Amino acid sequence: MKWGIIGAGLIGKKRALALSELGEEILLVSDLDLAKADSLAKECNARSSSNWKEVARSREIDAVIVATTHDFLSKITVESLKHGKHVLVEKPAGRTPSEVKKIIRAQEKSGHKVCVGFNHRFHPAVLEAKKICDLAPFGHLLYMRARYGHGGRPGYEKEWRFNPQVSGGGQLIDQGSHLIDLSSFFAGKPMSLSYSLCKNYFWKAQAEDTSVLVLESDKGNSAVLQTSCTQWKNLFSFEIFFERAQLNIDGLGGSYGTETLTIYKMKPEMGPPDTEIKKFEGADTSFKSEISDFISLINGKPSICANAGDALASISIISRAYKKTAKGKSAPGS
Repeated sequence: MKWGIIGAGLIGKKRALALSELGEEILLVSDLDLAKADSLAKECNARSSSNWKEVARSREIDAVIVATTHDFLSKITVESLKHGKHVLVEKPAGRTPSEVKKIIRAQEKSGHKVCVGFNHRFHPAVLEAKKICDLAPFGHLLYMRARYGHGGRPGYEKEWRFNPQVSGGGQLIDQGSHLIDLSSFFAGKPMSLSYSLCKNYFWKAQAEDTSVLVLESDKGNSAVLQTSCTQWKNLFSFEIFFERAQLNIDGLGGSYGTETLTIYKMKPEMGPPDTEIKKFEGADTSFKSEISDFISLINGKPSICANAGDALASISIISRAYKKTAKGKSAPGS
């Protein structure tokens, strides 16, 4: 297939590298900052533009990657679908449920495929844990507990991720959306919001630097999620509890530490469990794996990538949490 990339920032570059590793052809790179578009286009042997509509409307391009700030995600995805493109749009796909619903309607009309870039689904430790959740060798899933965070950088409170008009929120919509998606991914179905807290502890910004959620499913599973950019040492920890075992996913590589899956298997007599540790070292392969999975979806093969419905479930939880915060509530909702 022939690809276009809209957004030549860090994630756009990672997507371009993944496409190149898969042998895919990139024809056109667009960014509002033409210098960024030029730079990435040269690396990809592609053309460049400062007008994203050239990519969305090009008759030469089969599929588009949308890696912009959140305020453009839905608009560009809808336009690309209208012009016959498959689209991989970065999470959260929109700032509000209504923006994501526009994508769903456009996809239904176009008949083309949409993948939402929740790339954490494709980290190897997560994929191993998902297999265990599906096969259920340790009994039923009971609950989940997760922490995700980083420490920001000088001037972080002035960046677009802290501007609700651009981002749609703060830390919850940024890293928190990954935890919400993974909770539903492991549970096998969307979850609903039971409790939320969104608060600023350190960064003097328009949006929250820390959030805590409690999610529940109609099967009785629950997830306690905490994410913060006051986490001065980068951290990713996702724990999954079954009747007879516990899974711990720790690290994402790089500054988050070596990606590790630890399986604690309960003995019949209980007590200290048997422990199995799997380490996944090396470069992050999640972006490459996600694009490969999306290509399989386009070709009519099974896929586990997040779709627009998954994105709607996530942003609906986030929207409800923000509404409760605006009303001065951080207690269980109705």
